[in-house]
Amino acid sequence: MVSSVLLSVALAATPGKARIAVTSLTSAGELDAKFADVIGELVTAELAARGYFEPISASEIATLLGVERQKQLLGCGEEATSCNSEIASALGAPYLMSGSLTKLSGIFQLNLQVIDTAKSRTIGRSTKIARDFEGLRSLIPYAVAEASGTPLPPPPSRALPITLISVGGLSFIGGGVLGLLALNADAAARGELSTDDQNATVILAPAESYRQRLAQSALQRTIALSALLAGAALIGFGAFLMPGDGPQTGVRATLMPTFDGAAIVGAFP
Repeated sequence: MVSSVLLSVALAATPGKARIAVTSLTSAGELDAKFADVIGELVTAELAARGYFEPISASEIATLLGVERQKQLLGCGEEATSCNSEIASALGAPYLMSGSLTKLSGIFQLNLQVIDTAKSRTIGRSTKIARDFEGLRSLIPYAVAEASGTPLPPPPSRALPITLISVGGLSFIGGGVLGLLALNADAAARGELSTDDQNATVILAPAESYRQRLAQSALQRTIALSALLAGAALIGFGAFLMPGDGPQTGVRATLMPTFDGAAIVGAFP
């Protein structure tokens, strides 16, 4: 009785949002099952953040139904797809997301699919490949969008990188111009002094004037060098922060087993 009340309260639907059950990702290859669970939680969190569905995570399903007795309680058959559909139906979820995570030769492959449990048909699939965990995590929003048939996430803003590159470019150009002016002023002052050495009839300005001119040109050169370095740093930092193009829609690469391990067929997203 207590578990029935808990189940009914926990599964109270949010108005306007379709419920979707998210099963645990199956793991394969050089991958710990706990790592697949972490990615599964990130997938569930992305579904919730997008706001199109009310997700029920794999851990919530396990808590509500029990890990070992899910099949017995729901009367599931031997087929995993049939079992998952029955779980989703028992939870009142018209949609079910399942998938797998594989790691072969250091390459991750995430597969997701969403099933309409009432019509027993797949409404979306996505396959993403990444070289490392950070790359895999960055692809989760795109994989979730493709599998669930929802709009792709907006591309990351480039306002800050473009601003840094623009300011850095202006600083670099300004430093270069100021440096040239300082070099010309220094050369002019030294040229006048060298002319006096060659022609005794030339009348020079007071020595203090030349010292001030040379000191001023030295200060300008220092400022110019600082502006050049700052501009180069800003340009480099802006280029570093510049986001790349988002992954293309659809399957662009897949892992194929070989005698030595695995091979990548297609192109990285």
